[in-house]
Amino acid sequence: MNSTPIACHLSESETLRYRKYGNGPERLVLLHGLASRSACWKDLVPLFPAGRYTLYLVDLLGSGDSSKPKNGDYSMRGHSRRLIAFLEKEELAGATVVGHSLGGAVTLMAAVELQLAGKEALVSSLVIMAGPGYLQQLPLIAELFAYPLVGRLFVALYAPDIWIKVGLKAAYHDHSLVDREHIKRYAPCYRDRAAKRALVETCRSLVPDDAEELASHFGGLRLPVLLLWGREDRIVPLSQGTRLNAVIPGSQLEIIEQCGHNPQEEKPRETFGIIDRFVTAINLTSNERERG
Repeated sequence: MNSTPIACHLSESETLRYRKYGNGPERLVLLHGLASRSACWKDLVPLFPAGRYTLYLVDLLGSGDSSKPKNGDYSMRGHSRRLIAFLEKEELAGATVVGHSLGGAVTLMAAVELQLAGKEALVSSLVIMAGPGYLQQLPLIAELFAYPLVGRLFVALYAPDIWIKVGLKAAYHDHSLVDREHIKRYAPCYRDRAAKRALVETCRSLVPDDAEELASHFGGLRLPVLLLWGREDRIVPLSQGTRLNAVIPGSQLEIIEQCGHNPQEEKPRETFGIIDRFVTAINLTSNERERG
């Protein structure tokens, strides 16, 4: 994954940077999770045929190569607003949005906002990978950052490998993946001072004030939705996926066995296969409707 980041300027202080792969007609916008960046898709990207897919790997504000304004809006609604603005500015109407963890929650919020605004056509379908739609216990890191002193110390101090290992062990079912390669992949999220400051602010605003009202609109979504979960997810449990599946009309729940919170890293081939079949099935259905 060596593509040069492309800048999408949304405002004077907000610039999202993304990497683009492939040149196919199927456009997928991928959003990473908490304490992560677009590098989390490294194992998955090469599996998508470049002639069939175009992938847009976006760094959320405060992460990766995107800007990290000191007084930025790192709330869920802020991330959702920027996702919508990104899709509009980059002329990606009709794309499929793939959101992992926090990125999945942001994607769900954006879909509801688009539905309420009558702009559903901006997104053709959703892939929610271990993305919480309902209130649950916050990740340990978010609970700790609720204490102002802990957040200040995290920003000020160097993060040793053990901090990163703790996070990866919680995410991966297969602990053999907690190795030098994956520690290096996530280290910038814990060691870049501006990224750490943004992470603290994101953790402090993970739960929207209107979370219950937002969830009440999931049943009104009228677009294809794939819910993809690892059976052994200890961060966003499978119960979140089954609950969303019961509420979102026509949604499809796929479960990967022997897999934790990061299917794109633990089981990339299985993850690609599920997404590819989902996109293919949507196209077949669309073509049948056009012929009918």
